[in-house]
Amino acid sequence: MYYLTQYGKVEIALKTENLIRETLKGLLATAIEKICVLGVEDAKADIKQIREMYEELVRFWDLDERLVDEFDMEVGSIGTE
Repeated sequence: MYYLTQYGKVEIALKTENLIRETLKGLLATAIEKICVLGVEDAKADIKQIREMYEELVRFWDLDERLVDEFDMEVGSIGTE
């Protein structure tokens, strides 16, 4: 998503995408921390909510949906360690 001005594409769209990507990193870190603190079983409901928000952001901002698969792999690997 870009905003056109007399100067061309505005950097705001790029900054927004970077902000969303950082937000996704924060959600992933939060999910991992929930598992570490609460344990896999007790964190399941929280992880479900976090994943739904993660997925919604990826779809809304039209990002690569493989990011959701990466989230699942990262979070899923915590329970097997």
